[in-house]
Amino acid sequence: MNLLGRYRLLFVLMNTAFIGNLTVIYYLSKGITYGQIGLVSAISALGFFLFEVPTGVVADKVSRKTSVLIGMALFSFGTVILILLRNFPMLIAYAVISSLGATFVSGSLQAWLFDNLRYLGMEKRYREVMKDIKTLTLISSAFSISIGAFLAQLYGFTLPLVMTLMMELGALVTALSIPEYEFRRPEVSYHIHVLHSARELFKNDLLPLILISIAVTMSINQFRKFFEPYLGEILAGELGTTLMGTLGLLGIVEVVIKTLPRLLGIRLGKKWSVRAYEMAPLAIPVFTALSVLFQNPLFIVLLGVLATVVNTAFGFNVSIEFQHRIPSEKRATVLSLNMMFSAVVMALFYTLYGFAVDRFGLSEARLLFAVVLFGIGLAFKLASLGPLREPLELRHLAE
Repeated sequence: MNLLGRYRLLFVLMNTAFIGNLTVIYYLSKGITYGQIGLVSAISALGFFLFEVPTGVVADKVSRKTSVLIGMALFSFGTVILILLRNFPMLIAYAVISSLGATFVSGSLQAWLFDNLRYLGMEKRYREVMKDIKTLTLISSAFSISIGAFLAQLYGFTLPLVMTLMMELGALVTALSIPEYEFRRPEVSYHIHVLHSARELFKNDLLPLILISIAVTMSINQFRKFFEPYLGEILAGELGTTLMGTLGLLGIVEVVIKTLPRLLGIRLGKKWSVRAYEMAPLAIPVFTALSVLFQNPLFIVLLGVLATVVNTAFGFNVSIEFQHRIPSEKRATVLSLNMMFSAVVMALFYTLYGFAVDRFGLSEARLLFAVVLFGIGLAFKLASLGPLREPLELRHLAE
């Protein structure tokens, strides 16, 4: 199998999970509350804050491949804890280990691929290569989540979680087989390297892009956070069943609103991709608010499809733009610092949102946060028409 074939297999195995966002219902079935789930999400985000810089430096100073392998091993260990989940402290342990694993992989995997392509003189194909890879992973994810949801409904959550663990171990073996060409370590010391990388974040080229990315991330996470129990309760009421009795349908819904629309989002033509990128900060909070104001299951699913298409196109364009704007020798550390910065904001967001749901109810909290995030998105939209016009343009499409 050639280099790109092994990368394709690696990404497919990493993204073939048989539970997806249904883990929220798994947590609820173990007696975990919405507030505790929000707190665990915050702990996970804080894990990114604590671990991103050290793991990013491992990728830049030791090896991108080594960093990815460590992260994948930690993913597998975290899944074992999730299979054995019994209480809230175990869920915290899972969150810490999983976030640590994610920090080893985040930035490093894409940097490893981009640098290998550059070594082979193929860096201009990066956008198309990522399109193909994401297409394969989304198709695989669509099938696996659908299968896993019905298996969870019929036999419980353990079987699909074990199947997910097998995919993670397969990804680890595949990563071992991929070479790392001409890896170049920075000449400066650890602290100087981090300082120089941190300066990149505050340049006019990156900071506005980072801030708008955080705003859109909060918006899509708010739409998706607790979405399964939210829609599940509506479906259960209409079908005369229980939340657990809707797992199979929710698995299909997750494929319909999360997996397949992502395929469309990354394969949009340049014109529509740019339009989705431009409308994301305003459109996603509007979709969230409408999902509360009009609680029809089919309408909510349609809103989910639209939100995912817009967010996927936005995120895909931003990720490509980052790769083109960041110097190679600082790439993994800069991306890690970005994740660390974002993690602080997301930790606060998850904590407030989780306890807001416990305090006001799921519908009321969804509407309240959607209005606030719309205001933030509107501010960015107005700025993009003036002082932030140049930093927020997608320059890689003009190259």
